[in-house]
Amino acid sequence: MVSIKKVLKQLEDSDPIVRRDAILTLGELKDEKGVDPLIKCVQQEIKENRITAIVALSDIGDHRAIEILIYCLMDDDEEIRLAAARALGRFTSPQAITTLLVSLKKDPSVRVKSRAALSLGSIGSELPVEELLKESKLEHPTTLLYSINSALTMIAKKNGYSSVDELVQKIRAKKAEVDEKTPEHKQIQEKEELESFPRLYDYIRKYVARELEGVQTVLSINSDEKTASKKIADILAEKFWKFAEWIGKRMGHKLTEYQSDLLWQMIWDTSRPIRNEIYQMIRDHRSELEELNRFQKWLNKIEEQKEEEIVKDIERSRPKPIIQTSNNVKKDEAETIRAADLARSISSNLEEIMGKYSSWKTRELKDEEDY
Repeated sequence: MVSIKKVLKQLEDSDPIVRRDAILTLGELKDEKGVDPLIKCVQQEIKENRITAIVALSDIGDHRAIEILIYCLMDDDEEIRLAAARALGRFTSPQAITTLLVSLKKDPSVRVKSRAALSLGSIGSELPVEELLKESKLEHPTTLLYSINSALTMIAKKNGYSSVDELVQKIRAKKAEVDEKTPEHKQIQEKEELESFPRLYDYIRKYVARELEGVQTVLSINSDEKTASKKIADILAEKFWKFAEWIGKRMGHKLTEYQSDLLWQMIWDTSRPIRNEIYQMIRDHRSELEELNRFQKWLNKIEEQKEEEIVKDIERSRPKPIIQTSNNVKKDEAETIRAADLARSISSNLEEIMGKYSSWKTRELKDEEDY
Protein backbone atom coordinates (compact mmCIF):
# COMPACT_ATOMS: atom_id res chain seq x y z
CA MET A 1 0.00 0.00 0.00
CA VAL A 2 1.30 3.46 -0.95
CA SER A 3 2.15 5.67 2.01
CA ILE A 4 0.53 9.10 1.69
CA LYS A 5 3.25 10.57 3.92
CA LYS A 6 5.96 9.27 1.61
CA VAL A 7 4.21 10.68 -1.45
CA LEU A 8 3.79 14.09 0.20
CA LYS A 9 7.49 14.06 1.08
CA GLN A 10 8.32 13.50 -2.60
CA LEU A 11 6.65 16.83 -3.42
CA GLU A 12 9.67 18.49 -1.81
CA ASP A 13 12.18 16.67 -4.05
CA SER A 14 14.50 18.84 -6.16
CA ASP A 15 13.74 16.77 -9.28
CA PRO A 16 10.58 18.04 -11.04
CA ILE A 17 9.97 14.57 -12.52
CA VAL A 18 9.88 13.02 -9.04
CA ARG A 19 7.47 15.75 -7.95
CA ARG A 20 5.27 15.15 -10.99
CA ASP A 21 5.12 11.41 -10.22
CA ALA A 22 4.09 12.27 -6.67
CA ILE A 23 1.37 14.60 -7.97
CA LEU A 24 0.05 11.84 -10.25
CA THR A 25 0.01 9.40 -7.33
CA LEU A 26 -1.97 11.82 -5.18
CA GLY A 27 -4.58 12.06 -7.91
CA GLU A 28 -4.78 8.27 -8.13
CA LEU A 29 -5.06 7.87 -4.34
CA LYS A 30 -7.92 10.39 -4.18
CA ASP A 31 -7.02 11.09 -0.55
CA GLU A 32 -8.33 14.36 0.93
CA LYS A 33 -4.96 14.87 2.63
CA GLY A 34 -3.51 15.59 -0.80
CA VAL A 35 -5.82 18.52 -1.61
CA ASP A 36 -3.97 21.35 0.15
CA PRO A 37 -0.50 20.20 -1.03
CA LEU A 38 -1.83 19.95 -4.60
CA ILE A 39 -3.26 23.47 -4.36
CA LYS A 40 0.23 24.66 -3.41
CA CYS A 41 1.62 22.82 -6.44
CA VAL A 42 -0.84 24.65 -8.71
CA GLN A 43 0.34 27.94 -7.24
CA GLN A 44 4.09 27.32 -7.13
CA GLU A 45 5.17 24.52 -9.48
CA ILE A 46 6.56 24.62 -13.02
CA LYS A 47 3.97 24.72 -15.78
CA GLU A 48 3.89 20.97 -16.56
CA ASN A 49 3.48 20.09 -12.89
CA ARG A 50 0.83 22.78 -12.40
CA ILE A 51 -1.24 21.17 -15.14
CA THR A 52 -0.71 17.73 -13.62
CA ALA A 53 -1.79 19.08 -10.21
CA ILE A 54 -4.95 20.58 -11.74
CA VAL A 55 -5.84 17.17 -13.19
CA ALA A 56 -5.10 15.49 -9.84
CA LEU A 57 -7.40 17.92 -8.03
CA SER A 58 -10.21 17.19 -10.47
CA ASP A 59 -9.67 13.44 -9.90
CA ILE A 60 -10.00 13.89 -6.14
CA GLY A 61 -13.07 16.11 -6.60
CA ASP A 62 -12.82 17.94 -3.27
CA HIS A 63 -14.67 21.28 -3.30
CA ARG A 64 -11.67 23.05 -1.74
CA ALA A 65 -10.08 22.95 -5.20
CA ILE A 66 -12.77 25.11 -6.81
CA GLU A 67 -11.31 28.46 -5.74
CA ILE A 68 -7.83 27.77 -7.14
CA LEU A 69 -9.28 26.33 -10.36
CA ILE A 70 -11.34 29.49 -10.84
CA TYR A 71 -8.19 31.52 -10.29
CA CYS A 72 -6.43 29.41 -12.95
CA LEU A 73 -9.09 30.37 -15.50
CA MET A 74 -7.60 33.88 -15.37
CA ASP A 75 -4.01 32.66 -15.90
CA ASP A 76 -1.94 34.15 -18.74
CA ASP A 77 -1.04 30.66 -20.02
CA GLU A 78 -3.63 29.11 -22.34
CA GLU A 79 -2.72 25.53 -21.34
CA ILE A 80 -3.34 26.33 -17.67
CA ARG A 81 -6.72 27.87 -18.47
CA LEU A 82 -7.60 24.88 -20.66
CA ALA A 83 -6.74 22.41 -17.87
CA ALA A 84 -8.74 24.45 -15.35
CA ALA A 85 -11.78 24.64 -17.63
CA ARG A 86 -11.67 20.88 -18.07
CA ALA A 87 -11.25 20.27 -14.31
CA LEU A 88 -14.18 22.50 -13.33
CA GLY A 89 -16.47 20.23 -15.34
CA ARG A 90 -16.08 17.72 -12.51
CA PHE A 91 -17.70 20.07 -9.97
CA THR A 92 -21.36 21.07 -9.66
CA SER A 93 -20.77 24.29 -7.74
CA PRO A 94 -22.69 27.35 -8.97
CA GLN A 95 -19.32 29.13 -8.70
CA ALA A 96 -17.93 26.79 -11.36
CA ILE A 97 -20.93 27.39 -13.63
CA THR A 98 -20.68 31.18 -13.37
CA THR A 99 -16.93 31.21 -14.03
CA LEU A 100 -17.14 28.80 -16.96
CA LEU A 101 -19.78 31.04 -18.54
CA VAL A 102 -17.42 34.00 -18.23
CA SER A 103 -14.67 31.96 -19.94
CA LEU A 104 -17.06 30.89 -22.68
CA LYS A 105 -17.88 34.52 -23.44
CA LYS A 106 -14.60 36.33 -22.83
CA ASP A 107 -11.60 34.01 -23.07
CA PRO A 108 -9.40 34.94 -26.07
CA SER A 109 -8.76 31.26 -26.92
CA VAL A 110 -11.33 29.27 -28.91
CA ARG A 111 -9.94 26.09 -27.35
CA VAL A 112 -10.64 27.35 -23.83
CA LYS A 113 -14.08 28.63 -24.85
CA SER A 114 -14.92 25.21 -26.33
CA ARG A 115 -13.68 23.39 -23.25
CA ALA A 116 -15.67 25.71 -20.97
CA ALA A 117 -18.84 24.92 -22.96
CA LEU A 118 -18.23 21.17 -22.75
CA SER A 119 -17.59 21.41 -19.02
CA LEU A 120 -20.92 23.19 -18.56
CA GLY A 121 -22.50 20.26 -20.39
CA SER A 122 -20.66 17.83 -18.15
CA ILE A 123 -21.97 19.58 -15.02
CA GLY A 124 -25.50 19.21 -16.38
CA SER A 125 -27.18 22.13 -14.61
CA GLU A 126 -30.06 23.92 -16.34
CA LEU A 127 -28.79 27.29 -15.06
CA PRO A 128 -26.52 28.11 -18.05
CA VAL A 129 -28.93 26.93 -20.77
CA GLU A 130 -30.18 30.41 -21.74
CA GLU A 131 -26.64 31.76 -22.01
CA LEU A 132 -25.55 28.76 -24.07
CA LEU A 133 -28.49 29.32 -26.41
CA LYS A 134 -27.50 32.97 -26.89
CA GLU A 135 -23.91 31.96 -27.69
CA SER A 136 -25.10 29.31 -30.16
CA LYS A 137 -26.75 32.07 -32.23
CA LEU A 138 -23.56 34.16 -32.55
CA GLU A 139 -20.93 33.98 -35.28
CA HIS A 140 -18.45 31.70 -33.53
CA PRO A 141 -15.96 29.29 -35.15
CA THR A 142 -17.46 25.93 -36.10
CA THR A 143 -15.57 24.06 -33.37
CA LEU A 144 -16.98 26.32 -30.67
CA LEU A 145 -20.54 26.08 -32.01
CA TYR A 146 -20.19 22.29 -32.05
CA SER A 147 -19.05 22.34 -28.39
CA ILE A 148 -21.95 24.58 -27.38
CA ASN A 149 -24.49 22.34 -29.10
CA SER A 150 -22.85 19.27 -27.54
CA ALA A 151 -23.14 20.92 -24.12
CA LEU A 152 -26.86 21.56 -24.64
CA THR A 153 -27.34 17.93 -25.69
CA MET A 154 -25.55 16.71 -22.54
CA ILE A 155 -27.65 18.96 -20.29
CA ALA A 156 -30.86 17.73 -21.92
CA LYS A 157 -29.84 14.09 -21.43
CA LYS A 158 -28.69 14.56 -17.82
CA ASN A 159 -32.03 16.17 -16.92
CA GLY A 160 -34.18 13.49 -18.55
CA TYR A 161 -35.26 15.35 -21.70
CA SER A 162 -35.46 13.50 -25.01
CA SER A 163 -33.98 16.37 -27.03
CA VAL A 164 -32.52 19.87 -26.81
CA ASP A 165 -35.80 21.25 -28.19
CA GLU A 166 -37.73 19.75 -25.29
CA LEU A 167 -35.17 21.15 -22.84
CA VAL A 168 -35.44 24.62 -24.39
CA GLN A 169 -39.24 24.53 -24.32
CA LYS A 170 -39.27 23.64 -20.63
CA ILE A 171 -36.64 26.26 -19.77
CA ARG A 172 -38.48 28.97 -21.70
CA ALA A 173 -41.80 28.02 -20.12
CA LYS A 174 -40.21 28.34 -16.68
CA LYS A 175 -38.57 31.63 -17.67
CA ALA A 176 -41.84 33.06 -18.98
CA GLU A 177 -43.52 32.17 -15.71
CA VAL A 178 -40.74 33.83 -13.74
CA ASP A 179 -40.67 36.90 -16.02
CA GLU A 180 -44.34 37.52 -15.27
CA LYS A 181 -43.47 37.91 -11.60
CA THR A 182 -39.93 39.33 -11.80
CA PRO A 183 -38.61 41.47 -14.71
CA GLU A 184 -35.30 40.33 -16.20
CA HIS A 185 -33.29 43.28 -14.89
CA LYS A 186 -34.64 42.54 -11.42
CA GLN A 187 -33.66 38.87 -11.77
CA ILE A 188 -30.08 39.85 -12.55
CA GLN A 189 -29.98 42.16 -9.55
CA GLU A 190 -31.47 39.57 -7.20
CA LYS A 191 -29.16 36.83 -8.49
CA GLU A 192 -26.07 38.99 -7.96
CA GLU A 193 -27.24 39.85 -4.46
CA LEU A 194 -27.73 36.19 -3.54
CA GLU A 195 -24.42 35.08 -5.06
CA SER A 196 -22.57 37.81 -3.17
CA PHE A 197 -23.69 36.30 0.15
CA PRO A 198 -20.44 35.38 2.00
CA ARG A 199 -19.54 31.68 1.70
CA LEU A 200 -22.94 30.86 0.20
CA TYR A 201 -21.60 27.77 -1.56
CA ASP A 202 -19.99 26.42 1.61
CA TYR A 203 -23.33 26.70 3.39
CA ILE A 204 -25.12 25.01 0.49
CA ARG A 205 -22.66 22.09 0.49
CA LYS A 206 -23.01 21.76 4.25
CA TYR A 207 -26.80 21.79 3.97
CA VAL A 208 -26.79 19.08 1.28
CA ALA A 209 -24.36 16.82 3.16
CA ARG A 210 -26.21 17.20 6.46
CA GLU A 211 -29.68 16.60 5.04
CA LEU A 212 -28.65 13.56 2.99
CA GLU A 213 -26.65 12.01 5.80
CA GLY A 214 -29.48 9.60 6.67
CA VAL A 215 -30.59 8.88 3.11
CA GLN A 216 -30.11 5.11 3.67
CA THR A 217 -33.15 5.10 5.96
CA VAL A 218 -35.53 5.95 3.09
CA LEU A 219 -34.06 3.94 0.22
CA SER A 220 -35.20 0.31 0.20
CA ILE A 221 -33.56 -2.63 -1.58
CA ASN A 222 -36.21 -2.25 -4.31
CA SER A 223 -35.55 1.44 -5.01
CA ASP A 224 -35.15 2.59 -8.61
CA GLU A 225 -33.56 5.82 -9.88
CA LYS A 226 -36.85 7.68 -10.27
CA THR A 227 -38.00 6.78 -6.76
CA ALA A 228 -34.57 7.63 -5.33
CA SER A 229 -34.57 11.02 -7.07
CA LYS A 230 -37.99 11.89 -5.64
CA LYS A 231 -37.01 10.81 -2.13
CA ILE A 232 -33.76 12.78 -2.27
CA ALA A 233 -35.70 15.85 -3.45
CA ASP A 234 -38.16 15.37 -0.56
CA ILE A 235 -35.31 15.12 1.97
CA LEU A 236 -33.60 18.27 0.65
CA ALA A 237 -36.89 20.15 0.52
CA GLU A 238 -37.97 19.25 4.06
CA LYS A 239 -35.90 21.99 5.76
CA PHE A 240 -35.28 24.14 2.68
CA TRP A 241 -37.54 26.99 3.71
CA LYS A 242 -35.90 27.09 7.11
CA PHE A 243 -32.52 27.30 5.39
CA ALA A 244 -33.77 30.01 3.00
CA GLU A 245 -35.20 31.94 5.94
CA TRP A 246 -31.84 31.75 7.71
CA ILE A 247 -30.03 33.04 4.59
CA GLY A 248 -32.58 35.85 4.34
CA LYS A 249 -32.00 36.91 7.94
CA ARG A 250 -28.26 37.09 7.34
CA MET A 251 -28.88 39.18 4.20
CA GLY A 252 -31.16 41.54 6.11
CA HIS A 253 -34.41 40.74 4.31
CA LYS A 254 -36.57 37.80 3.32
CA LEU A 255 -35.49 36.11 0.09
CA THR A 256 -37.61 36.98 -2.92
CA GLU A 257 -39.46 34.22 -4.73
CA TYR A 258 -36.87 34.31 -7.52
CA GLN A 259 -33.98 34.08 -5.05
CA SER A 260 -35.65 31.13 -3.31
CA ASP A 261 -36.06 29.32 -6.64
CA LEU A 262 -32.45 30.08 -7.52
CA LEU A 263 -31.24 28.84 -4.12
CA TRP A 264 -33.18 25.60 -4.57
CA GLN A 265 -31.63 25.08 -8.02
CA MET A 266 -28.17 25.61 -6.49
CA ILE A 267 -28.90 23.02 -3.80
CA TRP A 268 -30.19 20.51 -6.36
CA ASP A 269 -27.16 21.04 -8.61
CA THR A 270 -24.79 20.70 -5.67
CA SER A 271 -26.34 17.34 -4.77
CA ARG A 272 -25.75 15.97 -8.27
CA PRO A 273 -22.48 14.07 -7.58
CA ILE A 274 -24.08 12.37 -4.57
CA ARG A 275 -27.20 11.56 -6.56
CA ASN A 276 -25.16 10.15 -9.45
CA GLU A 277 -23.26 7.83 -7.11
CA ILE A 278 -26.50 6.67 -5.49
CA TYR A 279 -28.07 6.01 -8.91
CA GLN A 280 -25.03 3.99 -9.97
CA MET A 281 -25.20 2.00 -6.72
CA ILE A 282 -28.87 1.28 -7.39
CA ARG A 283 -28.06 0.07 -10.91
CA ASP A 284 -25.30 -2.19 -9.56
CA HIS A 285 -27.59 -3.41 -6.80
CA ARG A 286 -30.34 -4.19 -9.30
CA SER A 287 -27.90 -6.26 -11.37
CA GLU A 288 -26.88 -8.15 -8.23
CA LEU A 289 -30.52 -8.75 -7.36
CA GLU A 290 -31.26 -10.07 -10.85
CA GLU A 291 -28.27 -12.39 -10.60
CA LEU A 292 -29.50 -13.72 -7.25
CA ASN A 293 -32.96 -14.29 -8.70
CA ARG A 294 -31.48 -16.25 -11.58
CA PHE A 295 -29.50 -18.34 -9.12
CA GLN A 296 -32.64 -18.94 -7.02
CA LYS A 297 -34.53 -20.19 -10.09
CA TRP A 298 -31.68 -22.53 -10.92
CA LEU A 299 -31.56 -23.71 -7.30
CA ASN A 300 -35.31 -24.34 -7.29
CA LYS A 301 -35.00 -26.37 -10.47
CA ILE A 302 -32.29 -28.52 -8.91
CA GLU A 303 -34.45 -29.06 -5.83
CA GLU A 304 -37.41 -30.08 -7.99
CA GLN A 305 -35.26 -32.59 -9.87
CA LYS A 306 -34.01 -33.96 -6.56
CA GLU A 307 -37.55 -34.40 -5.24
CA GLU A 308 -38.60 -36.19 -8.43
CA GLU A 309 -35.68 -38.55 -8.07
CA ILE A 310 -36.66 -39.34 -4.47
CA VAL A 311 -40.28 -40.05 -5.46
CA LYS A 312 -39.19 -42.39 -8.26
CA ASP A 313 -36.90 -44.42 -6.09
CA ILE A 314 -38.36 -44.03 -2.60
CA GLU A 315 -36.92 -47.29 -1.32
CA ARG A 316 -33.39 -46.29 -2.08
CA SER A 317 -31.35 -44.19 0.28
CA ARG A 318 -31.91 -40.52 -0.07
CA PRO A 319 -29.10 -39.12 -2.22
CA LYS A 320 -26.87 -36.30 -0.98
CA PRO A 321 -28.15 -32.85 -1.96
CA ILE A 322 -26.71 -31.51 -5.19
CA ILE A 323 -26.89 -27.95 -3.82
CA GLN A 324 -27.40 -26.93 -0.22
CA THR A 325 -28.76 -23.63 0.96
CA SER A 326 -26.79 -21.93 3.71
CA ASN A 327 -27.09 -24.07 6.89
CA ASN A 328 -29.86 -26.10 5.17
CA VAL A 329 -32.42 -23.41 6.05
CA LYS A 330 -35.86 -23.58 4.51
CA LYS A 331 -36.39 -21.68 1.29
CA ASP A 332 -38.51 -18.94 2.85
CA GLU A 333 -35.97 -18.52 5.64
CA ALA A 334 -33.15 -18.32 3.06
CA GLU A 335 -35.06 -15.62 1.18
CA THR A 336 -35.52 -13.67 4.43
CA ILE A 337 -31.80 -13.90 5.14
CA ARG A 338 -30.91 -12.76 1.62
CA ALA A 339 -33.28 -9.79 1.86
CA ALA A 340 -31.71 -8.77 5.17
CA ASP A 341 -28.20 -9.11 3.70
CA LEU A 342 -29.18 -6.97 0.71
CA ALA A 343 -30.72 -4.32 2.97
CA ARG A 344 -27.53 -4.18 5.03
CA SER A 345 -25.49 -4.01 1.82
CA ILE A 346 -27.36 -1.02 0.37
CA SER A 347 -27.24 0.79 3.72
CA SER A 348 -23.49 0.20 3.97
CA ASN A 349 -22.91 1.41 0.41
CA LEU A 350 -24.91 4.58 1.05
CA GLU A 351 -22.95 5.30 4.22
CA GLU A 352 -19.74 4.91 2.23
CA ILE A 353 -20.98 7.34 -0.45
CA MET A 354 -21.95 9.96 2.13
CA GLY A 355 -18.62 9.46 3.88
CA LYS A 356 -16.88 10.70 0.75
CA TYR A 357 -18.63 14.05 1.15
CA SER A 358 -17.98 14.43 4.86
CA SER A 359 -15.58 17.31 4.16
CA TRP A 360 -18.58 19.36 2.99
CA LYS A 361 -19.71 19.53 6.62
CA THR A 362 -16.37 20.03 8.30
CA ARG A 363 -15.39 23.26 6.55
CA GLU A 364 -14.82 25.90 9.20
CA LEU A 365 -18.04 27.90 9.53
CA LYS A 366 -17.65 28.92 13.12
CA ASP A 367 -20.12 31.78 13.04
CA GLU A 368 -22.95 29.65 11.68
CA GLU A 369 -26.19 29.79 13.57
CA ASP A 370 -28.47 26.80 13.87
CA TYR A 371 -31.01 26.82 11.09
